[in-house]
Amino acid sequence: MLERPAEWCHAAFLGTRVRRGPRLGDLGATTIDIRLLGSFQVLVDGSPVLLTSSRQRALLATLALSAGRLVSIDTLARGVWGEAPPAHIRGSLQTYVMRLRRLCGEDTVVTEPEGYRLVVDPSRVDALRFLRTLDQAAATTGPAPRRALLTTALGAWAGTPLEGVGSPTLTAEWGPLLTERYLFAVEQRIDLDGGLVPDARLVAELTDLVSQHPLRESLWERLVRVLARSGRRAEALSRYAGLRALLADELGVEPGEDLRRLHAELLAADAEPAARTEVPRQLPFDVAGFTGRGTELAELDRLPPGGASGVVVIEGTAGVGKTSLAVHWSHRVRDRFPGGQLFLDLRGHSAGTPVTTGTALAGFLRALGVPAETWPSTVEERSGLLRSRLAGSRTLMLLDNARDADQVRPLLPGAGNLVVVTSRNQLRGLVARDGARRIALRSFDDRDAEALLAGSVGPQRIAAEPGAVAELVQLCGRLPLALALAGERASRFSGVSLAGIVEELRDQKLRLDTLRDPQDAGTDLRAAFSWSYKALRPAAARFFRLLGLHPGLAFSLSSAAALAGADLREARELADQLAAAHLLNQPGTDRYQFHDLLRVYAAELVETETTTTEREAALRRLVDWYLASVAEANKLVRPDLLTDDITLDPAPVPAVRFAQHEDTIAWYTAERPALTALVGLAADRGWVAHAWKLAWLLRGFFAERHDRDDWIATAGVAVTATRDAGDNTGLQYSANNLGSAYLRTLQPDKALEALEEARTASETGNDTALTVAILSNLSGAYYVRAEYAEAERYALKAVDLARDRGQRTFVPHALLNVSASRIGLHDYDHAAEAAQAAHEAFAELGDRYHAALALGNVAEALEGAGRHDEAEKAGLDALAELKELNADYGTIDVQITLGRLKHHTGRTSEAGGHWAEALAVSQRLGDPRVPEIQALLATVPPDEPPAKDAPYP
Repeated sequence: MLERPAEWCHAAFLGTRVRRGPRLGDLGATTIDIRLLGSFQVLVDGSPVLLTSSRQRALLATLALSAGRLVSIDTLARGVWGEAPPAHIRGSLQTYVMRLRRLCGEDTVVTEPEGYRLVVDPSRVDALRFLRTLDQAAATTGPAPRRALLTTALGAWAGTPLEGVGSPTLTAEWGPLLTERYLFAVEQRIDLDGGLVPDARLVAELTDLVSQHPLRESLWERLVRVLARSGRRAEALSRYAGLRALLADELGVEPGEDLRRLHAELLAADAEPAARTEVPRQLPFDVAGFTGRGTELAELDRLPPGGASGVVVIEGTAGVGKTSLAVHWSHRVRDRFPGGQLFLDLRGHSAGTPVTTGTALAGFLRALGVPAETWPSTVEERSGLLRSRLAGSRTLMLLDNARDADQVRPLLPGAGNLVVVTSRNQLRGLVARDGARRIALRSFDDRDAEALLAGSVGPQRIAAEPGAVAELVQLCGRLPLALALAGERASRFSGVSLAGIVEELRDQKLRLDTLRDPQDAGTDLRAAFSWSYKALRPAAARFFRLLGLHPGLAFSLSSAAALAGADLREARELADQLAAAHLLNQPGTDRYQFHDLLRVYAAELVETETTTTEREAALRRLVDWYLASVAEANKLVRPDLLTDDITLDPAPVPAVRFAQHEDTIAWYTAERPALTALVGLAADRGWVAHAWKLAWLLRGFFAERHDRDDWIATAGVAVTATRDAGDNTGLQYSANNLGSAYLRTLQPDKALEALEEARTASETGNDTALTVAILSNLSGAYYVRAEYAEAERYALKAVDLARDRGQRTFVPHALLNVSASRIGLHDYDHAAEAAQAAHEAFAELGDRYHAALALGNVAEALEGAGRHDEAEKAGLDALAELKELNADYGTIDVQITLGRLKHHTGRTSEAGGHWAEALAVSQRLGDPRVPEIQALLATVPPDEPPAKDAPYP
């Protein structure tokens, strides 16, 4: 493949540092409040600001609902225009953002590489403050503080949410969510109001609510219950009758089970309930110092109060805290279950033998006081007896560590009771067939992980070593059991710093040895993982082991198939087995991810349970697949590059095919850690051709995404590998690749060193089509060093060689470098001729991007020659084309040229507008020309700010 020569207008040199906007504290005294819970309103420093445009209101509301976080262009487009966005979304958004800044403050909205961010404290957005307060209430155990938080949250409610925002998309997505959270919070607060607020007031409030939400049965249930509690039993029965008639007319259904049960209780209020002989209280001890899980606790709390009916499955990987959550929540709500609490460890994934169904049923019947001599002989009959005994009793059953749905199903007690099941298996059949609700438990977030550690070592040690704490959390994969073991180790060795514990855990080969208690298999992570692994079928176990070789935590199904030497259908089945057993996470339909510590465990297994030959073959298949897929991507990322000199081995499974350029970028972003790691992996194993070809094929991505550190690192690995192997062809590509990377980062001396090595390899080895690119890049290196005559000499040699060889595609690239060199030499007329020739050749080839860059060079040359009218036309045409292509970094030089041109002709305000936009783009992309542009802006008189109609990003 041939290196695309650098474009020696200044736009060729881009950095990768992303511009960071001001933090929340950088806004001085300005405060912004955004109200979405009712009529839309914006206040700046307490004063209302009127946004007359509905799309401007929709834009601000979309940003506000993610206050402080990046909002992508696609998300903003949906929020502002719904399903009918304009042709040029970015430009239209830029206009609305510019107007929004004028109204709310220039630093309010920050431009990010992929979208925009509203620099507002989330507490200043009433909807976010409302949701956060509700989450705090859900995580609060005491009834009084919980009621206070609910009251505070509900005080922000001012009517129909998002009224007047002007975004059907936001209204459809957020309106129901906010309304549901509001109604649920009202119901929770009413439940806590009993005895504190007069029942008459609650009846009035509930009457109003059921009139607004007539089909919400949970409100009706509370209204009937409060009426009955306050002695208005006849009214309660009348209300129930009214609801029953309404549901029959509107939906043709009866009231739900909870309401029907309440109705039956009211009718039988004078009857004495039958007493049960035994009330079991089998819950294990509550978890001391229980930490986090506010969201999951809130979800469990949303189960119908009192006699909840149904099954809840808490599922997750080993050590994630399933049992702790289930036991802790069960203690919180045990008073809801007058029938008692049953508990059984089913030992589905443990050192012991799983509990049989017959044994489990016998234990429960015994706990309920059923004489053994009356038990039926078959499992089916005992299961029926258990259901009969527990029918309507409002009993809580906690089944811990279930193996599969078949182990659980015969133990289910039926209506009027609640079963909480914990399992490492997803128990999909229990969800699909038995209607179980699923709560998938993931690792802690950083805040809860640090809180768990603080419980072991104390907040003082946490505060003293924040860096070590952050790394410790990551090394433990934020897994509660791992964090608890690390915390115990740190508390046992109080004289050892947390950094010392971190140093122990950094060694991947020793990490699982450190995170264990040799006297307790239940707190040995390796043992816990092994119980899940040993339950796998042989093919799935092999698949899991080989995945330990994959260099990325996340990977696609296709790459996993290549690694295992399986076809896609087989790989999907095996990956699904691992996901069902929580040995893999599945964030997407064809995307999988290891938990950090499970990856360590898989890496151990692949070293101990596979041969060197099997491992090397698996890695070779993986590299071949990635090479083939990157080559496919290059057809869209760098379509003008030659591939004649690069041959690839066949891919073991079909390579990825890409429909459009955006697909290639999304794929690269997801696969980047693995792709860069594989270059070094191939070099380490002596697969030199694989290493340099992969590094070369990645360069188009690195250039487009400004990943210059990865570019330099992978190209450097390839240079070393090809040089050591005496591979002259590979060295030409690799050294030229490294030189290009150094040029992009404006390091001309290092670039010259690499490019000279590439030229020497070209002269002493096989001469390739790459020679023209090497010469062009040498021209560029001398240009950056301001040695313009030498730059012109190399550029002209590249032109002649490309023409002699019939390399038509690359002649205009070299001409572009000729024009840049002549601009540096102040030979403006000849520079304009070369740039115009390049422009015409690029246009004939259909290369719009480089044609626009060449036109920018035409403008710069004509501006230097004093031909201002021609220069301005060429510059404006180039700018329009680059913006149409969304090539932001290509606009920088053109904006500089247009600004200089207008400054020379006395239009300083317009000049400042062009330079201001060039500065904004340069800062956002981390371009090294920021100081140059700032110096130009400093020449604009302070009483002549940039033109207001100048475009800003």
